[in-house]
Amino acid sequence: MIEIPIGTEMVHYAEQKLEKLSLNKGLALSKFGSEYDRILIGYIGESVLMHYLKIEEDQNTFNYDLRYKNKKIEVKTISCKFKPKRTYLATVNSHKVDGVHQQDADYYVFVRILNDKSKAWVLGCCTCDEFFEKGEFVAKGKDFGKFKFVKANATVLPISELRPINQIR
Repeated sequence: MIEIPIGTEMVHYAEQKLEKLSLNKGLALSKFGSEYDRILIGYIGESVLMHYLKIEEDQNTFNYDLRYKNKKIEVKTISCKFKPKRTYLATVNSHKVDGVHQQDADYYVFVRILNDKSKAWVLGCCTCDEFFEKGEFVAKGKDFGKFKFVKANATVLPISELRPINQIR
């Protein structure tokens, strides 16, 4: 797990990218099925990873976010209150009602952003195929005690089972 301080230029990049979507602040839904603040966190995660891996340009596609070492990378980012534990789950949500939707990417890279946007953690990566082979399918509505998957089906894998991002080949 790599801790990265979030600079103002990373947040500014994400805000500019979000402005291009023409969303209304608040509860407005986008074609991506998420709220304004969640999309902003996702774009900050992309920006953090671009900064860390020295990637100069995002890809702006639905199926993947970045290209690195000729691989298509889909960045999965969520916010958090504190540094994530290795027992926490890396999650890929699915918009399919009856199963999972795997994006056309080579790798998922998982990032957590502290709620105040001061720090990020690059948790690791996994090939998309391996993530769905090893991960647990979670149907929408399943209760994990402290949280519940209410918006979509998901596939989850403990952070401890991710690989370091230097293993992207």
